[in-house]
Amino acid sequence: MGQFKVKRGYNLPLEGSPEGKLVVVPQPKQVAVQATDFRNLRPQMKVEPGDHVKIGSVLFTDKKQPYVKFLAPAAGKVNDVVRGDRRRILRVVIDVETSNESVEFPRYTDTQIKTLERAQVINALVEGGMWPALRQRPFSNIADLDKPPKAIFISGLDTAPLAADPNFYMKELKADFQTGVLALQRLTGGKVHLTTAPDNNDSFKEITGVEHHTITGPHPAGNISVQVYYIDRLHSGEVIWYISPFDTARIGQLLKNGRYPNETIVAITGAPIEKRHYIKTLAGAPMASFLPQNLSDNVHRILSGTILSGTHASLEGFIGFYDHTVTAIPEVLKKRFLGWMDPGFNLPSYGSTFLSSLLKNKKFVQNTDLNGDERAFVATGSYEKVMPMDILPVNLAKAVLIEDVELMEQLGILEVAPEDFALCTYICPSKIEFGEIIEHGLTLIEKEG
Repeated sequence: MGQFKVKRGYNLPLEGSPEGKLVVVPQPKQVAVQATDFRNLRPQMKVEPGDHVKIGSVLFTDKKQPYVKFLAPAAGKVNDVVRGDRRRILRVVIDVETSNESVEFPRYTDTQIKTLERAQVINALVEGGMWPALRQRPFSNIADLDKPPKAIFISGLDTAPLAADPNFYMKELKADFQTGVLALQRLTGGKVHLTTAPDNNDSFKEITGVEHHTITGPHPAGNISVQVYYIDRLHSGEVIWYISPFDTARIGQLLKNGRYPNETIVAITGAPIEKRHYIKTLAGAPMASFLPQNLSDNVHRILSGTILSGTHASLEGFIGFYDHTVTAIPEVLKKRFLGWMDPGFNLPSYGSTFLSSLLKNKKFVQNTDLNGDERAFVATGSYEKVMPMDILPVNLAKAVLIEDVELMEQLGILEVAPEDFALCTYICPSKIEFGEIIEHGLTLIEKEG
C-alpha cells in the first residue's frame, strides 16, 4: 500500500456541490450513444433509422478496431443517426420503449471468473459492450487488446471541481465492483491499482485483488496521469490501462447478470441548480430528462462532465459515456461594470487580481467569463504551481506549437492528457487553451507513429 501526498495543484472554491442523496428519475423517452465520446473513433454503422434494437444490440463498431462494439442502452427504435461535417457520425439516437427486451450474454460466478483465461475475459467484455470502458495511456484511446498493459489503474477519488464522489455512488455496488476487479486481474500480468482518499474510502477499503493506495492533495490529484506518475511511472514503450470505479462495477454486472448494464449514476451540480443531488437514469439519457425546466441554453451553459474538462452539451444534449457529473454555470450576457477595475469581492481568483483572494473560506459562482481575450504568451511561473508532475507546461506547449516531436517526448507529453492542463488554462493570464495544444501534440505523435 502506498501513501502519496500531492502538494502542487489548486481546488477551485465554487458553490454548487451535490448533496448525498440518490434520486431515481423517470425513464427518458430517448437515449443516445455518442461517437464523439471516444477519442479517434471511426464508427462503422450496424443500424439505420427505423431499425428496432434490444438492450445490448450492436449500434456501431470501430473501423480501426472492428472488435470494439458499442451497444444500445435501451430497447426501442433507432430515431436518427446524427452526422456532422463531412458526414462524420456524431451520435445514434434511440426512441425508448418499455419492453426492456435484452440481448443475453454468458453468465459467470466469481469462482468461474477466477479460472477464465485472458482471451475469455476479453471476449466477454468485447461481446458485452464493456470494452470501451477500458482506456490506455499514452493517448487515452480505447484499450488495444493486442498490447497487454503493465498495470491497470482505478481512481476511487475525483478531485475536479464539483465532481461526483465515487465513494458515494459506489456504496450499493461493492459486490459488482469486486467481481469487476476479478475480471481485470485476468487482463494484466501486473497489478490492479486502486487509489482512494485516506479519510473517505469506505466503499473500497474491503476490496481484494487490488493494490491499495491513498492520495491526498488538491486537484489534479485525482487524475489518472498524476496517479500513474506517483505509483508506477510510464516509460518508453510501456502501456497502462485505466477504468472508472463505476465501469468496473458495470463489468461485474455484465458478467454476473448476462445483460448489458444500461444504467448510470450522475451528480447534478452547479450554482444555478437549486436541487443538487445524484440521479440514477439510463446511460446516454438527454439532459432535458432530469435537469430543471427553468434552465435555459441562452442563460446557462450545460456541461457533461466537470467545469474544467466537461463537454458543452446544452439541454438538447446527452450524458457522455465516461461522465458522472453534469454541471450548469451561468453564461455571461453582458460585460462586467468597471471591468478589470472591479474590486471583485464575488469573483473567484487564483492570484491576487481580485480582493476575493483575501476571503479564504468563501465559495463563488463560476461563470463563463474569460476576463479577457487571448493574447501574447507570457510565462509567469504560475503554471508549475498547479502541475504536480515534473512537467514544464510552457516548454511543452511551445514544443507542440513548433511541432518538434522529439522535444515533446523529452518533455513528457506521453505521460499526460489534455485534462491535466485544465488548471493551466484556468489560471492563464494569456487565455491560452493548453488542453487543445496538448491534444494537437498527441495527435501529431500518433500520426508520426
